[in-house]
Amino acid sequence: MRCAAIPKNKIKEAIGVLVKDYSVVAPAKRNGLLEFQKITDIGDDIIKAIDNDELPYKSPKEFLFPQLEKLMVFNNGCNLVEEEVEDKTVIIGVKPCDLEGLKVLTAVFSEGKYKDEKVIKRRENIILVGTGCRSKKPGCFCDERGVDKNFSKDCDIFIEKPDGYGKNYEFYSFTDTGDYVLDKFASKGLVADAVMDIPKSKPEAESQKAQLIIEADENTLFNKIDWGKIAEKCMGCGTCTYICPTCHCFDFKDVLEDGKAVRYRCWDSCMYPKFTLHASGHNPRPSKKERYRQRILHKYIYVKQNFGYIACTGCGRCIRSCPAGMNIKSVVHEIMGVLKSE
Repeated sequence: MRCAAIPKNKIKEAIGVLVKDYSVVAPAKRNGLLEFQKITDIGDDIIKAIDNDELPYKSPKEFLFPQLEKLMVFNNGCNLVEEEVEDKTVIIGVKPCDLEGLKVLTAVFSEGKYKDEKVIKRRENIILVGTGCRSKKPGCFCDERGVDKNFSKDCDIFIEKPDGYGKNYEFYSFTDTGDYVLDKFASKGLVADAVMDIPKSKPEAESQKAQLIIEADENTLFNKIDWGKIAEKCMGCGTCTYICPTCHCFDFKDVLEDGKAVRYRCWDSCMYPKFTLHASGHNPRPSKKERYRQRILHKYIYVKQNFGYIACTGCGRCIRSCPAGMNIKSVVHEIMGVLKSE
């Protein structure tokens, strides 16, 4: 890990070096909501994105795993048409919980038995620039999930903002790409001192220990937990899945466009009644009880078994957005309480 201090009066110039030749994505206000979107003003908007302590309404997952994605195109001769290569992108202002989410998504699409070359290639073309949260937001429980809101190493560069009378932004690098950017800063005279190697990890980044975990096998969870009672309020609208930084259910749609056959991948939701409906008419998750159980176990059991991560970052977006007041943190605490009493 390396670090460079960038004086406040040179931060715009440094950002200019960072984003040179890249499409830029950063949090910006749209219709009153703070959302990750493409930025064309490489100046004040990006500084605001770095300095802003507000958690964006949505995570930046759609820039790694798009909501609607063209997978393949065939022409009239049934030949596969080559698609244009996507731009390189730098995503700035990503909070630690969302960096955790992107880490989980990257593992799901790039490790194990099934690999997705499109997502892998897209991730290779993204520079992730993280920033911390100064305050805990309503509904957030990242601390209980073991995610440090102040700092993260799951990115190429992490920027620490100056506090109070601080004179410098601190840029931490964790990858070869990050090191290259810091060297560019140095070559252009933008760093306050020399680029430094620093201790392997910041102590606060290592001190977080997840408290919210489920330690039981599937059979125990199927039989001991009253899923009907837990899912009683759920409306099955799927809002929680669309807004979650780690959910990744999808469907395929084949359409005819301009005389070409196009296959799209589009987000779907495991909370919808027909998501698991088989062509035979059988549905293994016929009621919301089974669907909500799947949502919890997928996040806290199945992804962990397959990839080593719990697919809940504690960002709290599902809690803040649920029209029925469902609270995944309370649900997991309830499950932990039942298991402890056994």
